[in-house]
Amino acid sequence: MTAPLLQVADIHVNYGRLAALQGVSLEVNDGEVVCLVGPNGAGKSTTLAAIAGGVAPHRGSIRFDGTDLAGRRPEAIARLGLSLVPEGRHVFGTLSVEENLRVGTYMRAGSENAALMERVLTHFPRLRERLRGPAGRLSGGEQQMLVLARALLTRPRLMMVDEPSLGLAPKIVEQVYEILLAARREEQLTLLINEQSSHRVLKHADRIYVIRNGRIQLHDTAARLRDGHAIKAAYFGFGATPGAA
Repeated sequence: MTAPLLQVADIHVNYGRLAALQGVSLEVNDGEVVCLVGPNGAGKSTTLAAIAGGVAPHRGSIRFDGTDLAGRRPEAIARLGLSLVPEGRHVFGTLSVEENLRVGTYMRAGSENAALMERVLTHFPRLRERLRGPAGRLSGGEQQMLVLARALLTRPRLMMVDEPSLGLAPKIVEQVYEILLAARREEQLTLLINEQSSHRVLKHADRIYVIRNGRIQLHDTAARLRDGHAIKAAYFGFGATPGAA
């Protein structure tokens, strides 16, 4: 049996006296779309930050493609093929869209970058139309597309996306997910996505983890959770949660 691409085992993260994560474990297999769902403050962003090297767990282990990530700096983890798109659409507003995109190619210098840029822009025609304009003038949805495109230009094996739907109109959210799923197919990409909305991830995920109060409350396939009842129980903390980790 093939080992998971990402293995997170019993990680604990504290912020001072606050226990942000209390024994979180999850796995992501090569080619999957896995979603981590939970209310605001549940520990979703901290989980991604721990995987990407932004915070150091004081207990537990994280392995990516068989490599132990303990003690590695974020840039070293990124070079292994793991990319994080953080919440909040961080763009360089005074730089052009093209200049923002070229930031994503700095780790992979080479003649193939031009072909990669062209391929990535096929997923984002709106960005192609605005290449010369300042990124700060893009709409919220366009800025979300920009940070996703920039992450794709690092050629990750696993892309982690924190709250891609935050603050966006439903129509734009659907466009963002369509682009992510197209990139998954065409770029051989694996996705780990944080979301507050459970109904949206049920449409797009292979498997779902529900996190609350820094603990995984439920883990199952999206197909088995389709009616939403078990997710609601785990999300809000009432009733039984079959399949809880």
